[in-house]
Amino acid sequence: MPAPKRTQVIIAFAALYVIWGSTFLGIRFAIETIPPFLMAGARFALAGLIMYAIAWSQGIGKSSWANWRTSLIIGACLLLAGNGGVTISEKYIDSGLAALIVAVVPIYIVLLGWVSGMAARPSPIVWLALVGGFVGVGI
Repeated sequence: MPAPKRTQVIIAFAALYVIWGSTFLGIRFAIETIPPFLMAGARFALAGLIMYAIAWSQGIGKSSWANWRTSLIIGACLLLAGNGGVTISEKYIDSGLAALIVAVVPIYIVLLGWVSGMAARPSPIVWLALVGGFVGVGI
């Protein structure tokens, strides 16, 4: 598989930033008229249908029951705890604050990995990346 052209990479990153970056604002607008869990569930269902259609069009075979079970468990956790929690919280706080709270998660993960002994002490470049990511969300 040939490497993507630089222009393709830039366009892909720009799309990622716009789509992912507008998630919190999109949630905020959507929950003004749709109940939070209904909105989050519909969003996940639509994403799942799109991914399944893409996989089917590429000739990827049927999923096993074990794959479906795992996907259902992960989906329920995402809907109830992850994205569902953010969706509910945006009824009470600004979307920017919700984004900043979620942006702290990578810092927590690095700190907990280090303190628990499961990961090495973060290097200065890791700290720079974490702070840069957090500041980027804040901007």
